[in-house]
Amino acid sequence: MKKSKRIMSWVLVLCMVFVLSLVACGQKSENGSGENQAGDGKGSEQGKAEQITLKFLHRFPEEPFKGFLDDMVAAYEKDHPNVKIDIQAVANDPYKEKIKVVLGTDNAPDIFFSWSGEFLYRFVRENKIYDLTEAYNSDASWKDAMMEAQVYPFTYKDKLYGLPFRTVAKAFYYNKKMFKEYNVEVPKTWDEFIEVCETFKQKDITPIAYGNIAKWPSAHYIGMLFQKMVDHDVRLKDYNPESGEFTDQGYVEALKRYQQLIPYFNDNPNAMPHDMIRQNFANGKAAMAYLETIEIPYLENDAPQDFEYGMFSFPAIPEGKGNQLFVTGAPEGFVISANTKHPEEAVAFFRYITGPEVGKQQAKAIRWLNGCKGNIDESSPDKKLLDAYNMLVNAEGLAYWLDTDVHAKLVSDFGTLTQSLTSHEITPEEYMEKIRKTAQEVKKEFN
Repeated sequence: MKKSKRIMSWVLVLCMVFVLSLVACGQKSENGSGENQAGDGKGSEQGKAEQITLKFLHRFPEEPFKGFLDDMVAAYEKDHPNVKIDIQAVANDPYKEKIKVVLGTDNAPDIFFSWSGEFLYRFVRENKIYDLTEAYNSDASWKDAMMEAQVYPFTYKDKLYGLPFRTVAKAFYYNKKMFKEYNVEVPKTWDEFIEVCETFKQKDITPIAYGNIAKWPSAHYIGMLFQKMVDHDVRLKDYNPESGEFTDQGYVEALKRYQQLIPYFNDNPNAMPHDMIRQNFANGKAAMAYLETIEIPYLENDAPQDFEYGMFSFPAIPEGKGNQLFVTGAPEGFVISANTKHPEEAVAFFRYITGPEVGKQQAKAIRWLNGCKGNIDESSPDKKLLDAYNMLVNAEGLAYWLDTDVHAKLVSDFGTLTQSLTSHEITPEEYMEKIRKTAQEVKKEFN
């Protein structure tokens, strides 16, 4: 009897051990550290991967651009189930102020939009931008995919801090029907351009649609004229906040060229938003408009179906000391916060969103070109985008946006002073005197 009781006790113990072992195995499976039910081991590896969230801030809240980025992010998340991308989109003008504030808080994004040039450099000097140099230079396939000329504007003191998401330049768009009707040729020089403007003015047609309520459109005119009229090295020295003086007479002469255009603008340009003048041009209310290459989708959305337009580069000014084959523009892209808690994952997503896979899709879907090679070629049916691409390729250089290429204090002055010049409230000489004083104040911050 005692023997049978001992046997029953051992049986119960063995049963309990067996049950406990099954529970342990079940827990391992739930935690992803046991066998994957499909038998391929992938669930095991994904279960081990740390679940992280990357904050992604950009300035494209309009459709179809926001939707395109949402789709690209969704595709990335599908391929990287351990990564969640928290997206926020803020419009252009409020973005400039938001990013200045948010970078100084605990809510700074991991990856965010930035213009190239001084807009980026000031954040670099404040140690707020992640240095991509080592990651980029150590990966030959990454470097080989990029257009060097579009990457360079994101470098500061030989270090890389960003890459382009879209390449942008400025051109005069013109109404082909109007030019043909009035027997007007596309101008190549400044004098020819003024003659074209005068021809349309005499016909009671607004020569140039122009809206400057936000101030940045005037920076594109002024920046291009400075590039045409001032020696390249002198201009770069002046744009550097550590050495800027702005004493060259070419700046005054550039402003006088701007004054020549004022009679050919629509009425009250300082009270007009840029998108409204683009719509006016698209609907035949002006013969020309100075627009960005990335505005092709906007323009064609605003225009009637039979609207025909072309584009030409800013006319050459033969007496100017700058290279006359430059265009104004700059690549715009993304950077990584120096304070990201997930640098490896941030770099991986950054490479994807600025890379050739996304670049080819965005050229087709939203008609923007990024900084990668081969996203569009001569066989493309999108002839307008190809025209924009060829203008960028054939230009001998870029004069970066004035409102992102100089110190923030000068940006403020340029915007306000150009509005005053447009309203005939100051002279070019008075304008540049104020710029020189501000440049001296800026230099003191660096010396």
